[in-house]
Amino acid sequence: MTSPISPEIQISVRVFNAIKQVAQKNRDEALLAKLEENGISIQEAKLKSAGYLSSLIRTIEAVERASTIEKINILMNLFITSDSSGFIEQQPDFYQEILSIFSELSYRELMILYHLDKGGLPYTDDLHVKSPELAVDNEDMPNPLEQYEEANAYCAKNIKVNQDVLGALLGRLARTGLIGNAPEWTSLVFFFTPLYRDLKRFFSYEFYGA
Repeated sequence: MTSPISPEIQISVRVFNAIKQVAQKNRDEALLAKLEENGISIQEAKLKSAGYLSSLIRTIEAVERASTIEKINILMNLFITSDSSGFIEQQPDFYQEILSIFSELSYRELMILYHLDKGGLPYTDDLHVKSPELAVDNEDMPNPLEQYEEANAYCAKNIKVNQDVLGALLGRLARTGLIGNAPEWTSLVFFFTPLYRDLKRFFSYEFYGA
């Protein structure tokens, strides 16, 4: 048998619920005001969910922080494609997670990820990366180190930097969790992580119809 809830706790619960209602009301009003500042009418905004409105605000903030026209164009393409497909309305939290990653990355870093992918960089959880000895015994299995070097060479050529500079840039990119080291390899060798696999389509030109 559960113990009865004390009057003090009941009062505290009611007070907290009141605080929550006020906070939600203020949050909604702030969202609507921010959108109206950016040319979106309250009538239009009220047709959307709170998650969608929050995603709009995060997108506005990301564009405000963007330092190059190329970065703004990437954010524009991400928003237009995600919005027109219904992705933002259906999965606003996921969209905001992707937006946060895109917002944190520089334009050059976004291009590095794209070209590493095109160059064939493998993943940390690929079998031949986790068990490199298998590649030695199996001629049909690719060599992870060769794949890494080929992807690096391809990327360096396309973003027009030497491979030493690219190596330093990859070290910085590891902060995003999109690339990382595999336990079986030296810390100077990077591979894509499973997180990049989950988000890969958003780094692809094909996703944006380009």
